[in-house]
Amino acid sequence: TQPISIEELPAIDVVLISHDHYDHLDYRAVKELSDTVDTFLVPLGVKAHLQRWGVDSDKIVEHDWYQTTEYSGVSFTQTPSRHFSGRGITNRFSTLWGSWVVKSDSMSVFFSGDSGYYDEFKRIGERYGPFDIAFMENGAYSVLWNQIHMFPEEAVQASIDLKATLFFPIHWGKYDLAFHTWTEPANRAMAAARENDVTMVSPLIGDVFNLSEYPSTPWWQKADTD
Repeated sequence: TQPISIEELPAIDVVLISHDHYDHLDYRAVKELSDTVDTFLVPLGVKAHLQRWGVDSDKIVEHDWYQTTEYSGVSFTQTPSRHFSGRGITNRFSTLWGSWVVKSDSMSVFFSGDSGYYDEFKRIGERYGPFDIAFMENGAYSVLWNQIHMFPEEAVQASIDLKATLFFPIHWGKYDLAFHTWTEPANRAMAAARENDVTMVSPLIGDVFNLSEYPSTPWWQKADTD
Protein backbone atom coordinates (compact mmCIF):
# COMPACT_ATOMS: atom_id res chain seq x y z
CA THR A 1 0.00 0.00 0.00
CA GLN A 2 1.37 3.38 -0.96
CA PRO A 3 0.86 6.03 1.73
CA ILE A 4 -1.19 9.06 0.82
CA SER A 5 0.71 12.29 0.41
CA ILE A 6 0.55 14.99 3.05
CA GLU A 7 -1.10 17.22 0.45
CA GLU A 8 -4.05 14.80 0.34
CA LEU A 9 -4.75 15.15 4.06
CA PRO A 10 -7.44 17.56 5.26
CA ALA A 11 -6.80 20.24 7.86
CA ILE A 12 -5.80 18.54 11.13
CA ASP A 13 -6.93 19.77 14.53
CA VAL A 14 -4.46 17.94 16.77
CA VAL A 15 -1.31 15.87 16.30
CA LEU A 16 -0.17 13.72 19.24
CA ILE A 17 3.53 12.93 19.63
CA SER A 18 4.52 10.08 21.95
CA HIS A 19 8.30 10.69 22.00
CA ASP A 20 11.16 11.95 19.88
CA HIS A 21 12.56 8.75 18.36
CA TYR A 22 12.91 8.99 14.59
CA ASP A 23 10.12 6.51 13.80
CA HIS A 24 7.69 8.60 15.87
CA LEU A 25 8.89 12.14 15.17
CA ASP A 26 9.88 12.66 11.55
CA TYR A 27 11.47 15.94 10.50
CA ARG A 28 10.06 15.99 6.97
CA ALA A 29 6.55 15.06 8.06
CA VAL A 30 6.48 17.75 10.74
CA LYS A 31 7.79 20.37 8.31
CA GLU A 32 5.15 19.53 5.71
CA LEU A 33 2.32 19.26 8.24
CA SER A 34 3.10 22.43 10.14
CA ASP A 35 0.87 24.70 8.05
CA THR A 36 -2.18 22.40 8.15
CA VAL A 37 -2.07 21.38 11.83
CA ASP A 38 -3.71 23.59 14.44
CA THR A 39 -2.06 22.11 17.55
CA PHE A 40 0.80 19.74 18.32
CA LEU A 41 0.58 18.05 21.74
CA VAL A 42 4.01 16.80 22.78
CA PRO A 43 5.93 15.51 25.82
CA LEU A 44 8.17 17.83 27.84
CA GLY A 45 11.26 18.89 25.90
CA VAL A 46 9.95 17.94 22.46
CA LYS A 47 8.72 21.46 21.74
CA ALA A 48 12.30 22.56 21.06
CA HIS A 49 12.59 20.07 18.19
CA LEU A 50 9.46 21.43 16.50
CA GLN A 51 10.43 25.05 17.03
CA ARG A 52 13.84 24.38 15.50
CA TRP A 53 12.07 22.88 12.48
CA GLY A 54 9.97 26.00 11.98
CA VAL A 55 6.71 25.20 13.75
CA ASP A 56 5.10 28.25 15.37
CA SER A 57 5.56 28.14 19.14
CA ASP A 58 1.89 28.99 19.68
CA LYS A 59 0.90 25.73 17.99
CA ILE A 60 2.83 23.52 20.43
CA VAL A 61 1.69 22.45 23.90
CA GLU A 62 4.07 20.45 26.08
CA HIS A 63 2.83 17.91 28.62
CA ASP A 64 4.15 16.23 31.71
CA TRP A 65 2.66 12.85 32.65
CA TYR A 66 -0.98 13.18 33.72
CA GLN A 67 -1.25 16.70 32.33
CA THR A 68 -4.38 17.41 30.26
CA THR A 69 -5.25 19.77 27.42
CA GLU A 70 -8.87 20.43 26.41
CA TYR A 71 -9.57 21.03 22.73
CA SER A 72 -13.09 21.53 21.31
CA GLY A 73 -14.73 19.30 23.88
CA VAL A 74 -12.05 16.61 23.75
CA SER A 75 -9.50 16.02 26.53
CA PHE A 76 -5.97 14.86 25.78
CA THR A 77 -4.00 13.51 28.73
CA GLN A 78 -0.42 12.35 28.47
CA THR A 79 0.12 9.22 30.53
CA PRO A 80 3.33 7.28 31.27
CA SER A 81 4.94 4.54 29.22
CA ARG A 82 7.95 2.31 29.86
CA HIS A 83 10.38 3.53 27.24
CA PHE A 84 13.03 6.23 26.73
CA SER A 85 13.80 9.18 24.46
CA GLY A 86 16.58 10.81 22.47
CA ARG A 87 17.60 11.37 18.87
CA GLY A 88 21.27 10.49 19.38
CA ILE A 89 23.67 8.87 21.83
CA THR A 90 24.38 12.17 23.56
CA ASN A 91 20.81 13.21 24.43
CA ARG A 92 19.04 10.13 25.76
CA PHE A 93 16.39 10.89 28.39
CA SER A 94 16.65 14.62 27.66
CA THR A 95 12.95 14.75 26.70
CA LEU A 96 9.89 12.97 28.08
CA TRP A 97 8.02 10.08 26.45
CA GLY A 98 4.56 8.72 27.05
CA SER A 99 1.18 7.39 26.02
CA TRP A 100 -2.06 9.31 25.46
CA VAL A 101 -5.64 9.14 26.74
CA VAL A 102 -8.19 10.85 24.49
CA LYS A 103 -11.73 11.37 25.82
CA SER A 104 -14.92 13.04 24.67
CA ASP A 105 -18.53 12.67 25.76
CA SER A 106 -18.98 9.88 23.22
CA MET A 107 -15.59 8.20 22.86
CA SER A 108 -12.60 7.07 24.93
CA VAL A 109 -9.32 6.11 23.23
CA PHE A 110 -5.90 4.97 24.43
CA PHE A 111 -2.68 5.26 22.39
CA SER A 112 0.28 3.39 23.87
CA GLY A 113 3.20 5.01 22.09
CA ASP A 114 6.21 2.74 22.65
CA SER A 115 6.29 0.80 25.91
CA GLY A 116 7.34 -2.35 27.63
CA TYR A 117 4.62 -4.10 29.59
CA TYR A 118 4.23 -3.01 33.22
CA ASP A 119 1.68 -2.35 35.96
CA GLU A 120 1.00 1.25 34.90
CA PHE A 121 -1.48 -0.03 32.31
CA LYS A 122 -3.67 -1.29 35.15
CA ARG A 123 -3.43 2.05 36.94
CA ILE A 124 -4.33 3.94 33.75
CA GLY A 125 -7.26 1.58 33.24
CA GLU A 126 -8.49 2.21 36.77
CA ARG A 127 -8.12 5.98 36.47
CA TYR A 128 -9.34 6.59 32.90
CA GLY A 129 -10.95 3.39 31.65
CA PRO A 130 -12.86 1.75 30.26
CA PHE A 131 -11.76 2.57 26.71
CA ASP A 132 -13.68 2.05 23.49
CA ILE A 133 -10.46 1.20 21.67
CA ALA A 134 -6.79 0.85 22.58
CA PHE A 135 -4.07 1.37 19.96
CA MET A 136 -1.24 -0.80 21.28
CA GLU A 137 2.30 -1.16 20.01
CA ASN A 138 2.84 -4.68 18.71
CA GLY A 139 6.22 -4.85 16.99
CA ALA A 140 9.99 -4.27 17.27
CA TYR A 141 10.12 -6.60 20.28
CA SER A 142 12.93 -8.90 21.44
CA VAL A 143 14.04 -10.66 24.61
CA LEU A 144 17.08 -8.37 24.38
CA TRP A 145 14.96 -5.25 25.00
CA ASN A 146 11.72 -6.53 26.48
CA GLN A 147 11.65 -3.70 29.03
CA ILE A 148 10.95 -1.09 26.34
CA HIS A 149 8.84 -2.94 23.73
CA MET A 150 5.93 -5.29 24.43
CA PHE A 151 5.52 -8.76 23.00
CA PRO A 152 2.17 -9.31 21.23
CA GLU A 153 0.82 -11.34 24.14
CA GLU A 154 1.71 -8.49 26.48
CA ALA A 155 0.00 -5.98 24.20
CA VAL A 156 -3.19 -8.03 24.46
CA GLN A 157 -2.83 -8.22 28.25
CA ALA A 158 -2.24 -4.47 28.42
CA SER A 159 -5.49 -3.85 26.54
CA ILE A 160 -7.24 -6.05 29.11
CA ASP A 161 -5.59 -4.07 31.93
CA LEU A 162 -6.83 -0.86 30.30
CA LYS A 163 -10.40 -2.23 30.11
CA ALA A 164 -10.50 -1.67 26.36
CA THR A 165 -13.45 -2.96 24.34
CA LEU A 166 -11.40 -3.15 21.13
CA PHE A 167 -7.70 -3.95 20.72
CA PHE A 168 -5.93 -2.39 17.71
CA PRO A 169 -2.32 -3.58 17.24
CA ILE A 170 -0.05 -0.95 15.69
CA HIS A 171 3.70 -0.36 15.23
CA TRP A 172 4.36 -3.65 13.45
CA GLY A 173 4.07 -3.30 9.68
CA LYS A 174 6.34 -0.43 8.63
CA TYR A 175 9.87 -0.36 10.04
CA ASP A 176 12.17 -3.38 10.36
CA LEU A 177 13.51 -2.80 13.87
CA ALA A 178 13.77 -6.33 15.29
CA PHE A 179 14.47 -9.97 14.38
CA HIS A 180 10.92 -11.23 13.99
CA THR A 181 9.28 -11.79 10.61
CA TRP A 182 6.85 -9.28 9.13
CA THR A 183 3.73 -11.33 9.88
CA GLU A 184 4.74 -12.67 13.30
CA PRO A 185 3.50 -9.73 15.41
CA ALA A 186 0.03 -9.74 13.86
CA ASN A 187 -0.28 -13.53 13.95
CA ARG A 188 0.77 -13.71 17.60
CA ALA A 189 -1.51 -10.83 18.54
CA MET A 190 -4.50 -12.45 16.84
CA ALA A 191 -3.82 -15.79 18.55
CA ALA A 192 -3.45 -14.14 21.96
CA ALA A 193 -6.59 -12.07 21.43
CA ARG A 194 -8.62 -15.17 20.59
CA GLU A 195 -7.20 -17.06 23.56
CA ASN A 196 -8.16 -14.23 25.92
CA ASP A 197 -11.53 -13.43 24.31
CA VAL A 198 -10.32 -9.98 23.24
CA THR A 199 -11.76 -8.34 20.13
CA MET A 200 -8.95 -7.38 17.77
CA VAL A 201 -9.38 -4.78 15.03
CA SER A 202 -7.32 -5.32 11.88
CA PRO A 203 -8.23 -3.08 8.94
CA LEU A 204 -6.26 -3.06 5.73
CA ILE A 205 -3.63 -0.33 5.77
CA GLY A 206 -5.34 2.91 4.77
CA ASP A 207 -8.89 1.64 5.24
CA VAL A 208 -11.49 3.80 6.97
CA PHE A 209 -13.86 1.95 9.29
CA ASN A 210 -16.58 2.51 11.87
CA LEU A 211 -16.17 1.12 15.37
CA SER A 212 -19.60 -0.48 15.07
CA GLU A 213 -18.46 -2.36 11.94
CA TYR A 214 -14.80 -3.04 12.58
CA PRO A 215 -12.74 -5.34 10.32
CA SER A 216 -11.02 -8.31 11.94
CA THR A 217 -9.45 -10.46 9.24
CA PRO A 218 -5.82 -11.65 8.84
CA TRP A 219 -5.21 -9.74 5.60
CA TRP A 220 -1.44 -9.76 6.18
CA GLN A 221 -1.27 -13.53 5.67
CA LYS A 222 -2.35 -13.14 2.06
CA ALA A 223 -0.21 -10.02 1.57
CA ASP A 224 2.86 -11.98 2.70
CA THR A 225 2.37 -14.52 -0.10
CA ASP A 226 1.48 -12.14 -2.95
